[in-house]
Amino acid sequence: MTTKSLTRQTDEEKAALDATMQRISRHQTAGRFNDAIELLDGLAVEYGDLPKILHYKGMCLVQMGEKEAGHTMMREALEKDPEDPIQLCDIGTFLAQDGKIEDAIPFFRTATEVAPNYGIAQSNLGGALVIEKKYGEAIKHLEKACELEPGLMDAHTNLSTAYMQTNNFGKAVDILFKALSIDPQSIGGHIQLSAALYRKERYESAEHHARRAIELAPQAAEAYLHLGNALASAGKIEEAAAALLPIAGRPPVGIPALSRLIHLRKTKADSPEMEILTALLGRVDEIPKEAQASVKYAAGKAFDDQKDFETAIAHFNDANGINKEIHGFKLDEHDARAERLRTVCAPAVLKDCAGDGVTSIAPIFVSGMPRSGTTMMDQMFSRHPDVQAGGELRAMPAAMHSSKLLRDVLEEKKDISELDHDVFKQIGETYEQVVRAEGLRSTRISDKMPSNFLYAGVIATAMPKAKMIIMRRHPLDNLLSNYFQHFGQNQPFSADFANLAGVYKTFDLMAKHWTEQLPDHVRQVSYEDVTADAEGVVKDVLAWADLDWDPEILNFKDSTRQVNTASIAQVREPINRKAVARWKNYAPYIGELAGYLKDHLSDEDLAACGVSR
Repeated sequence: MTTKSLTRQTDEEKAALDATMQRISRHQTAGRFNDAIELLDGLAVEYGDLPKILHYKGMCLVQMGEKEAGHTMMREALEKDPEDPIQLCDIGTFLAQDGKIEDAIPFFRTATEVAPNYGIAQSNLGGALVIEKKYGEAIKHLEKACELEPGLMDAHTNLSTAYMQTNNFGKAVDILFKALSIDPQSIGGHIQLSAALYRKERYESAEHHARRAIELAPQAAEAYLHLGNALASAGKIEEAAAALLPIAGRPPVGIPALSRLIHLRKTKADSPEMEILTALLGRVDEIPKEAQASVKYAAGKAFDDQKDFETAIAHFNDANGINKEIHGFKLDEHDARAERLRTVCAPAVLKDCAGDGVTSIAPIFVSGMPRSGTTMMDQMFSRHPDVQAGGELRAMPAAMHSSKLLRDVLEEKKDISELDHDVFKQIGETYEQVVRAEGLRSTRISDKMPSNFLYAGVIATAMPKAKMIIMRRHPLDNLLSNYFQHFGQNQPFSADFANLAGVYKTFDLMAKHWTEQLPDHVRQVSYEDVTADAEGVVKDVLAWADLDWDPEILNFKDSTRQVNTASIAQVREPINRKAVARWKNYAPYIGELAGYLKDHLSDEDLAACGVSR
């Protein structure tokens, strides 16, 4: 059979073929696959089994549910034209839609290699790499996609996701504002921007964009989740609950919405969220592991609210068992790093390098074990007229990372003797650069990243005017409060009593060490003391930190400042002692934890847990 040649087409024939292909594309887009195939078969009679014809017919078959036949035809077409970037991307897209991301990536990667300026290929590869959590490589391809085709919204939203996952929330916000300038009606853009602004603690703007997404798509459940988060962080607890309740339990964000709702307020046996929770518990084995953990943590909180402590601890144990299975933790590596930090900042080093740091900034670090009262103390500092609140800044880890020499010393690639005086000054300068980039202009800023106590020696040397408050709390109250929270991969040690106790012991050692070595820079403060005599303790702490007393400090519950931590609801309450000795409710069930902490508990505490010294 004689077929037409594409190379010898007349202008009229080319125009007719283009028109037919456009009709095929319209049929395909509209879901009229049989009509599209009929036209493709007609073209095959005229032109033979051209790669483009085979490819489009294969796509139609896949979309009709005949995946095996469709994929076979698309692969046959690709063999005829193996460097066609469109074919490569289409095959990769179908594989990705089937959840076969690893199989899809080579097709996207080849497409970028044969057509580096094909924006869709760069975007698809970047998006797939985001799913695979390869954020650094993803950013490279997505930035190129945005440059090549600024109108690609998927590229912008995926790029913002990659930046958010690498804690670069400022970049994420910038990208999304740019995307919305291109397409102001993008629902996904507004939703993603709301999430990024929330992480930047710009809660009013986060609320605005969540509400805008809801205006555009009233059924967009994710927008209601972000709205609830923004409202809760602003202290508008009942408004947040009203936003979250309609979507609680509803896919795709029903579980995080329910979890947030339960953690915002007391759950009663007849609360609507309890009904939703009970239904989820009945089919919890049918949902993914991470979601199972969320449901179990929420159940633990709900039964704790109802004072059914035996049922609560059973759910908390289940939740942490799942988390431990998913997220590993190496206590020996954690302890080794802490020991190395003590060694690097030995008394001789501290003395020799005194005065090497920067004096243009005098941060107040509020650190300690998570759930030890750091948020409460930081909220009070945030009310001081001379202090600009920074929240949980990542400036110190970034500053530490900025010095390759210090990293090499900490990793034992170089000897401590190789540290020079410029190292600490560089760290201080980098810290200041990072906080200034966050919009913090005051000399006195507060930084409540809990883990900063590890770096107390470096901080005191890099920023001689800095002060560090280390919060202390009864170890059983402190560690159980961590055990009851779904930190996931952000804090994997919380899922296991042995790891919790091990991390606490290291914290205790570090806190005592730095307090002894740096009494002018480091001070320990008891959570129990603050709740018993807030004014007396805080006055004393302020004087030590070279700050004047201001009675407005104790009104921190009225602060409009956003709070993103697990203490989001508690810090809106007046200072109270409701959480003091809470561990006693669980004493019959935590003998294992108490056993690990024998040296840190009284005989009375141990006996309450059924443990002998």
